Amino acid sequence: MSKILLLTLIFCVITISRVFAQNADAEVIQYSKLCVVEKDKLVQTDSVIIQINNRTGDKYAEISIPYSKPDVVSNISARIVSMDGKTVRELKKNDIGNKSAISEMSLYEDDFVRYFQLKHNVYPYRVTYSFQTTYKRFITIVWWTPVLNSEVPVRNSRLIVRIPKEMAFRKIENNTNGFSIDTTSDHCRLQWNASYDKPVKPDIFSQAEKYLPYVIIAPLNFTYGVEGSMESWKTYGNWQYRLIEHEGELPESEKKAIALLIEGVKDHKEIVRILYHYLQDHTRYINVSVGIGGLKPYPAAYVSQNKYGDCKALTNYLKAILKEAGIESFYTNVYAGEQPRDIIPGFTGPQFNHVILAVPLSGDTIWLESTDNTNPFGYVGTFIQNRDALLVSKDDSKLVRTPALQKKDVLSSYTLEFEVSVHGNSRVVLNMSLKGHDFEMFNQLHNEFTNDEKDRLIREFMPFDNYDVLSWELKKQHRDTAGIELHAILDLYKLLQPLGTEYCLSLFRVRLPSFSSPANRHLPLVLPFPVYHSDTLIYNLPYGFAMKTKPDSVTIQTKYGNYSRTLNCIGRKILVTETVELFAAAYSMDQYVDFYAFVQAVKDVETKKIIIKPSN
Repeated sequence: MSKILLLTLIFCVITISRVFAQNADAEVIQYSKLCVVEKDKLVQTDSVIIQINNRTGDKYAEISIPYSKPDVVSNISARIVSMDGKTVRELKKNDIGNKSAISEMSLYEDDFVRYFQLKHNVYPYRVTYSFQTTYKRFITIVWWTPVLNSEVPVRNSRLIVRIPKEMAFRKIENNTNGFSIDTTSDHCRLQWNASYDKPVKPDIFSQAEKYLPYVIIAPLNFTYGVEGSMESWKTYGNWQYRLIEHEGELPESEKKAIALLIEGVKDHKEIVRILYHYLQDHTRYINVSVGIGGLKPYPAAYVSQNKYGDCKALTNYLKAILKEAGIESFYTNVYAGEQPRDIIPGFTGPQFNHVILAVPLSGDTIWLESTDNTNPFGYVGTFIQNRDALLVSKDDSKLVRTPALQKKDVLSSYTLEFEVSVHGNSRVVLNMSLKGHDFEMFNQLHNEFTNDEKDRLIREFMPFDNYDVLSWELKKQHRDTAGIELHAILDLYKLLQPLGTEYCLSLFRVRLPSFSSPANRHLPLVLPFPVYHSDTLIYNLPYGFAMKTKPDSVTIQTKYGNYSRTLNCIGRKILVTETVELFAAAYSMDQYVDFYAFVQAVKDVETKKIIIKPSN
């Protein structure tokens, strides 16, 4: 390449980067990933050039490299480079930290992060870094997306995979370009290019991962603990079955404890309940992924002795104690999270991040979450509901669907009684009955937080702008009740707004998620479970006051949801009942326009105020 052409290209890159910089706090100029499979070992090398355009973008100069034992991260190098190509600073070995990537649910985790930061005070500047990760055991060769952060554009990225020529593999790709493949006498070399110039901003209830560029490559046949195949879900499930089939032995002391627990109990569902409670009361969730533990659980005997385990180990242990009680159950893989991820069609393999237990009983199936010590028995919450899962069974593994939450499962109802005052604060008594997502949030608060933390969070939760919490109480009837109650008494400021001798009263509004307008939404709407609220509002007006005009009752019925509000006045008491329901469904961007129009119609009704006046 001539010097003139090279200088021209460099000038173009810098010019383009500075144009882009007007809109981005930081941008990835180049991201390259090289994956090499050789002698049953996988080595991945990542090289990144990220440009920091202003002070706000400095946070992207804080680099984290996640890894798990026994993977090895090595050859970390980094430097700051000015825009004229000069090295400002080199990363030193003692600049690199290491910490456990511990989550709120876990006492200990075997996931770690190597981290460092390289910041400069002259903008723009570039951080160039690279590192190498070595895997001695692997089931996928690469699950790659060039997106390092959803807010940061990626101008150029490249994936190169080199595998032995004789290795059969499966691949799937999305939103990439420039694919090429070359073969030599020994190796096969695959290359993809991709960019992420217009970051996909995740909207509420959306599946952003569908629209990202990605490449997944996995060997058709592999050895991970035992030999396996990704030819079909049946063969992949058989591999998982063989991986765990000898891990269910229990010590004699545990067998005796189980026999004592269920002595005289004949009903199988009640036996499952007793043993599920036993699991919850005597074990703790810890995310351990040592050895091949990323996909293989620790033995049931290990959990019995140590009283802890990750989702795989606890599920395997629960399966073992149910087997000891004569009840069959199935180890089941699922992708857990409030927003479900669809299984990628046509690609058999590890598309899951969690394990639960399926227990078929008399034509019904009980689904058990083993990692949550406060989960009601058989409760299928927002974390695992309504999604594909791989049920592992000898020679009969298959994709199944977890149950979907219905409107009765997510109903949150409020009863609020107001003592309205024209002279000072108004008193309100709240009685909240919470299910679904609200239940899960407050159930965790009820069981896992200190009293001081509860008090602070509950005070912040109250659905008013200006108030003082006088008292509150959380109540749960039973450990297996999938609902919780919150009772509180508040003083409200400025509930009434004076209008001469009359007053304006704003009614309490139903709760709806914060949906953006169609003009500001970027992705189709995927509502994974219904939204259902039903409220009763009682307003005791001040003595000597009455409602000036009575608003009409309102009913709105659409294919997206329903809303109703009725209002009656008895003496000085105003009684309002209102319900709102959003249906669980997926809506295209065109359909979202009408969906949003329904939401706005509800809000328009809710913003209308009541005028009260002296009755004399």
